Amino acid sequence: LNDTHPTVAVPELMRILMDEYYLTWDEAWEVTTKTCAYTNHTIMAEALEKWPIELFSRLLPRIYQIVEEINRRFIKDIEAKYADTDVNVQDKIRKMAIVYDGQVKMAHMAIVAGYSVNGVARLHTDILKKQELKDFYEMFPERFNNKTNGITQRRFLLHGNPLLAKWVTDHIGDEWIT
Repeated sequence: LNDTHPTVAVPELMRILMDEYYLTWDEAWEVTTKTCAYTNHTIMAEALEKWPIELFSRLLPRIYQIVEEINRRFIKDIEAKYADTDVNVQDKIRKMAIVYDGQVKMAHMAIVAGYSVNGVARLHTDILKKQELKDFYEMFPERFNNKTNGITQRRFLLHGNPLLAKWVTDHIGDEWIT
């Protein structure tokens, strides 16, 4: 899931698996959570898509039913994880629920449904873990990792075309690499 835009693929995959292939919820969820991975491209909370429930449920009624069920089950997981702790469970639900305060929170769904959550640089991932997605990191630390996004032209040339890289180095020296 490349940022939050395609996250509706989560409930759509669930719908296809259940409604068209007749898998049970648990079977469909197992396939979905082994299929979806979430790449977060920005640490700004404003960029994490949220959709008004009224609009989402009106335009995508079956998909919204599935989102509600994903949310219901996830809230039960939150309650179970923090039941015997000093953590304020209602505060965790407020911060982490997929459906809350009149909105469907797409990043939350991507994290809950994904086997992997990554930032696009090491610093970016660290900020996600410590700030924007801290509660999710505390609940699912094994899912969070870093995948540096992109490559510089120098690194590409050095590794992608060693003969040309040698030619450039022979003509201008090796400082071009760094």
